[in-house]
Amino acid sequence: MPPENPTPVRRRLAAMDSLRGVAIIVVVLSHGWILWPIEGIDANPWVRPVFRSGNFAVTIFFVVTGFLVHRSLSARGMADMSVGVSIVRRVVRVAPVVLVAVPLVVLASAFVDDPTSSRTNSRSMLHVFTYTWNWYVQTDAVDSRWDLGHLWYLSVDMQAFVALTVLLAFVRRRPVAQLAVLGGLLLLLTWWRMHVAELEPVINVLLRTTARMDAVVVGMLLGVVLTFVPRDAVTPRALRWSGAVSLVALVPLFWYCSDDERFLHWGVTLLELDLAVLLGVTALGGSALTRVSHPALSFLGRNSLVIYVWHYPAFAAVEARTRDWAWPPRALVAFVVVGVLCVATHYLLERHVSRLLTHPLWLRLRREPAADPRRDELGPEPSPGRSDELSPEDLTVPVSRT
Repeated sequence: MPPENPTPVRRRLAAMDSLRGVAIIVVVLSHGWILWPIEGIDANPWVRPVFRSGNFAVTIFFVVTGFLVHRSLSARGMADMSVGVSIVRRVVRVAPVVLVAVPLVVLASAFVDDPTSSRTNSRSMLHVFTYTWNWYVQTDAVDSRWDLGHLWYLSVDMQAFVALTVLLAFVRRRPVAQLAVLGGLLLLLTWWRMHVAELEPVINVLLRTTARMDAVVVGMLLGVVLTFVPRDAVTPRALRWSGAVSLVALVPLFWYCSDDERFLHWGVTLLELDLAVLLGVTALGGSALTRVSHPALSFLGRNSLVIYVWHYPAFAAVEARTRDWAWPPRALVAFVVVGVLCVATHYLLERHVSRLLTHPLWLRLRREPAADPRRDELGPEPSPGRSDELSPEDLTVPVSRT
């Protein structure tokens, strides 16, 4: 049988990229306090969420990442997954832009009156490069570069990826065990987040790996659950209504999660569940998310890693050099600088990273299939040409294909 038209797969990936595109816009706006007056924004309860919902947006990234991690591992054969290769691919995907951007940020700061000491710069770079930045900022925030503070997300993301990939490796041939382990871990992490939220300052909780990685677990758990759902188990009507409701529910959740204390308690849990429904419906063929996706948002989503890394230090650099300017021209210049940096990074670096990730070498590094696995140890085999399969490309971190 010839492969099914891959267009539905592209539409679903474009829809998820659009969701990430919305998320990166919200993240950028949440850091705009560097560029424009924030007092009037904070005083308006209807406008404030638009500029104070970075945690909402980051949760979207985490849930989508967890889901695509599982789908990517499944596409290569979960039973034959190689932990080492998976982790190396992840580092290769994420590290290059950080290894380029961070030294340039530190170097550029030397041309202004930057009070940051060389010791602080070196320690900050070390912890960013080793994906321990969130741990360091929790305890040594004063002795760290504030314009790299947003990179805590990449540290939590990498730590969660490594921990959960290793965990899945132990139960890779038993989907029921994957369901039980991830479900139990999710309950434990949810309880822990709510517990520490009562004991520690909000900023410390927001930087804790164990208080943020539950969103990644939700995405992975969704991937496992979908392996048990037959292709036509959910009616089109149910997909249509559940997709529409979960999409609309993002609006009140956007407002509710703009308060950090609400977010850390039930806000993030409700958001994770809503995103799981929305992504699950999309994976099963629902059209709610695909109908509202847009090429411009998909473009931003595919390039969200580069935008995320560059926008905050670029904002800080522009602000340091334009403090006597009115805020509108300062903001305009800052966005132009971010755009130039992202375009240059894409053409000089990201395209080559994408090519490297599709090199045939990765196929040769895959583990040989195990012989005669027991039938009850395996999940459902993907049928040829299924429209909901992801391509072999590693999609766990957005990759620009332009």
